[in-house]
Amino acid sequence: MGLMSPTSPRKAYALGLVVAIALLSLISAAPSVRATPAPIGPAAAMTVTLVLNQGAFLSGDVASVNAMVYRTPGPANYTYNWTVRDTFGRLLNTTVNGGPTFRYSIPLNYTGLLTFFVRVDDGQGLASNAQSTVTVSVAVMSLRLDRGDFAPGDAITASYSVTSHVILRPTYDYQVADSSFTIVLNGNTNNTTFSFRTPAPAASRTYRFLVTAREGTNTSQAQLTIGQATGDLLGATFDRASYMPGDTIHAHLTVTPRGATPLPLQFIWTLSLGGFGGSPTVSAITTVPEVDLTLPIPQGVGTGDLVVTATESSTGTAIGHTLHIGTTNALWSTDIGGVPLFAVLLGLLFILLLVAVLGLWRRVGGGHLMGPRAAPPPPPPGGTTQAPTTMPMSVICNHCGKSIDITTSKRPIEVMCPSCGETQLVA
Repeated sequence: MGLMSPTSPRKAYALGLVVAIALLSLISAAPSVRATPAPIGPAAAMTVTLVLNQGAFLSGDVASVNAMVYRTPGPANYTYNWTVRDTFGRLLNTTVNGGPTFRYSIPLNYTGLLTFFVRVDDGQGLASNAQSTVTVSVAVMSLRLDRGDFAPGDAITASYSVTSHVILRPTYDYQVADSSFTIVLNGNTNNTTFSFRTPAPAASRTYRFLVTAREGTNTSQAQLTIGQATGDLLGATFDRASYMPGDTIHAHLTVTPRGATPLPLQFIWTLSLGGFGGSPTVSAITTVPEVDLTLPIPQGVGTGDLVVTATESSTGTAIGHTLHIGTTNALWSTDIGGVPLFAVLLGLLFILLLVAVLGLWRRVGGGHLMGPRAAPPPPPPGGTTQAPTTMPMSVICNHCGKSIDITTSKRPIEVMCPSCGETQLVA
């Protein structure tokens, strides 16, 4: 009986390696399959802003509110639910499934606060709220004074009016109170102005003007306070409006007190070209509220408009004036009695042209411009004028009666009057 010989270990290892390589080749040749992740989209978001047509309202107004919707990634079909509440949160109006613009008629008898609330739904799971609160008044008044401050003895005129859907035929109550709240003038009127003359010497630094418009139980007020004029004004005048480099500026400065402001004992003046550090400057000290200063313009300064600054240190006043450095049109820079020379020459040219036109009009027999043309006198019998037989010959104009000289013996001849321009036939 024969025996099977056992396999050599080396052959077993080689066989296993061949099998492993074959399996690895099969795995590498197979197509790879990978799972693709789902794209990440932006998160949806929505906000709402309310925009009103006015910042405040009157009783009887129609309020208009617009809901501005901002939504990402894009707009959608929205539904709007509106509510209106009063000062105490009580419900005045509810509108379901309304539009983006909401209108509410405010009752004539309502005053106080109004709160507009909206809830916007995009139908895709997002909703956003917004609200806005405004004030409702029965009326508003306008009030102005004819001046910004006063000097003792001035008359101050107040003008006023009322805007309302309720106060339609107002009566106005007015009063003026001084700085101690003492009423110095009061009254009532249907007019829209009244005047108050301040006492002289001054009894108060300020006056308060209070005006009340009323009709029945409805009222509206407005008030303004005016103060006495104080402080000082600095004025500056110059000898010319333009200069050349190297010229000298001549300026006259004055300080004028306003109201009862006292003037200092000493005045410190400066005049500078350009008003910056290092600019040409001239200074003076006087004991009177005016001074004449001269300021040379450097030769190397450029041309163009330049600001000249004047100051007075004791009163803390300053003023700036623009001067032109360089050549200018002489017709505009030169003036006669405050009128530019160009305008004067243009006016004279117009007058000359007008006179020439009038003379030509009369020359061609146009007659008077402002009235009908006078009818010529009737011609002498026969229709022609017989010239004298003696020389020199002349005839009388049938129109104006002036003499017309004739230098030829040719007959008949048509002659023209040198005075009025009319023609006539001479036989």
